Amino acid sequence: MIRLLNGVRGAWGSWLVVFCAVGYGGPLWAENFATQMYAATFKLYHPDSTSTCFLVQGSDGSAGYYLVTTAHTLERTSGPTATLVLRKELESGDWERLDFTVKIREGDTPLWTRHAEQDVAVLRLPDEVPVPIAPLPMSCLASSEQLAASGVDVCSPLYVLTYPGRFEANKAGFSVARKGMFASSPRLPTDLHPTFLADFITFAGDSGGPVFIATNEQQTPLVVGMVLTRNFYDVRTTNEYGEQLVHHPMHLGGVLHACYVRETIQQLETPAKESEPLTEEKAGEQGESE
Repeated sequence: MIRLLNGVRGAWGSWLVVFCAVGYGGPLWAENFATQMYAATFKLYHPDSTSTCFLVQGSDGSAGYYLVTTAHTLERTSGPTATLVLRKELESGDWERLDFTVKIREGDTPLWTRHAEQDVAVLRLPDEVPVPIAPLPMSCLASSEQLAASGVDVCSPLYVLTYPGRFEANKAGFSVARKGMFASSPRLPTDLHPTFLADFITFAGDSGGPVFIATNEQQTPLVVGMVLTRNFYDVRTTNEYGEQLVHHPMHLGGVLHACYVRETIQQLETPAKESEPLTEEKAGEQGESE
């Protein structure tokens, strides 16, 4: 398995994480595109609004850690804090769940940065975190050029890490991995088509989950997007007893292109004017969120 052997704070206030593949009497957990994503994906919990998030390193490699999730998750979360479900590796090779309280508001002022147009938010984590973590480098967030170079298109396979229905893979709080495919072309201009469809069974709690593919002979993940919405087919029936509206799941997720995550992190690193809040009208245009 991949063991976090050491977590050392550098002069810039970030953890230097050293990986070593270690076998504990069982199969070796080799570092590859999937385990890198697995290590960077977490649950963001609050009774009001729970979703998936993933962590990204600052663009210069020393600017701290950024928590990435949907803006609607944080906007629906009341109060000043939420819980980031971290994990601590034990000497036995097992993992232990570690709930870490993260401040998301100062009074009524949000501490996260929201994209000016899209439903994505980035929150800088404090320099002091209780366990070593392994965030993704910015290079793992697909730009339009990287996406085109990857060769993916409609019907290409993709992978998703989320907490469907708030469900955790085990008591340590790991996310659930699923495989799907591009249900619409991701190669259209992202400024005109900020989202694409992915074919996988969607649930509440999927919001904020990374959607990714393998690159470099399956050694490096490329995050192509973030789960944003799930889609339904509505059927309204009327009989002598009344009217009923049923939402039939279409098993299609709406995915926001990763370039907008990049833009939001860059917006946070270079503070600009306050972003326009997501209105109910705009939220409706984007589909039903998790």
